[in-house]
Amino acid sequence: MSEVKVVALIKAAPEHRDAVGIAVRAMVAPSRSEPGCIQYDLHEEQGHPGAFVFIERWTSEQALKEHMAMSYHDAFLAELEGKLENLEVKRLTPL
Repeated sequence: MSEVKVVALIKAAPEHRDAVGIAVRAMVAPSRSEPGCIQYDLHEEQGHPGAFVFIERWTSEQALKEHMAMSYHDAFLAELEGKLENLEVKRLTPL
């Protein structure tokens, strides 16, 4: 099986920056503890408060599916509902 790479771009609505910031930070520790997680890093774009970027690497497609099936992942998406300007998830292929 080959490694899966994902970048998730999350832009909080200005009035929800703090709440979204708390929610994205709360995802890091449990995600990193999953057996299929190789990398799960959170960043905030310089000069753009509330623009968060997750950089993820998973051991396999199955590991990513298991991550997305976690109850805390569902709770995270529910917490973000109505608080975002944009959410993009991109799967990457190395060249």
